[in-house]
Amino acid sequence: MKNLVRTTLRLEENLKHTAERVALEERTTLQDIFNRALKSYLEKENKKKAKKIIFKTHNIGKALDNLTRKDYYSNP
Repeated sequence: MKNLVRTTLRLEENLKHTAERVALEERTTLQDIFNRALKSYLEKENKKKAKKIIFKTHNIGKALDNLTRKDYYSNP
């Protein structure tokens, strides 16, 4: 079982009624409805933040990906 903490929230009345109805339909608790909703929201927010990472590239001149061993070392 996961560690649970007690807290107090002030909810919009229509959200609470809708969540209660969904909990009854799914035969689950209001607590479970809110835990799942909050978890889903936080996961989506984390994905948004991860997508915001941008790797900047810089033009450093001629591409060097076609070099050979001879380009680095003199004759042995």
